[in-house]
Amino acid sequence: MGKEQLREKLKQLDHYLRTLDFQSTLLEEDTAIPMDTLAVPLKIGEELSIDISCNFVEAPDVGHILQFYGQIVLTEVLKETSDSITDNSILALLNELNRMVPIGQLLYLTDVPEEKRIGIRYTMLTDLDGELELNKCAGVIMLLMHIYELLCSSLLIFLEEKSVETTIRVINDLLLEEQA
Repeated sequence: MGKEQLREKLKQLDHYLRTLDFQSTLLEEDTAIPMDTLAVPLKIGEELSIDISCNFVEAPDVGHILQFYGQIVLTEVLKETSDSITDNSILALLNELNRMVPIGQLLYLTDVPEEKRIGIRYTMLTDLDGELELNKCAGVIMLLMHIYELLCSSLLIFLEEKSVETTIRVINDLLLEEQA
């Protein structure tokens, strides 16, 4: 499939998500936008929100990979904490959370020194053919929303406790309570 066909697939996904009451927006490639992107803003309650971008990543020998991505900027949060929160401790926390959530990835991004971020990423091989594939995408977006909520809860506990072990124990306890 060429770029135009992939853009049409994103338009189909945009339309499908709107029928599910998502407020998505298709941003077409231009000089300011490097590739066609479907932006999906998610809001959890009054305080949590994240924008998920969805675009095709070319992998000629594999197929069409649809990538979902969102991020949290930590710079301001980390300024308010003591020096006890280090890059290594954040990496350790994300490694533990990645073990708990076996799909997608949580990434600690430090490529811009003055702006530390955590990325949430999920990829799937698809041509977005049919309602089943569109429904899977909606499910992935809902899943990313839950992962984002888990991440935010974990960060709040971590910033208070300053311990990866305590944070993971509290999160595990909360998840077990939720399942009961």
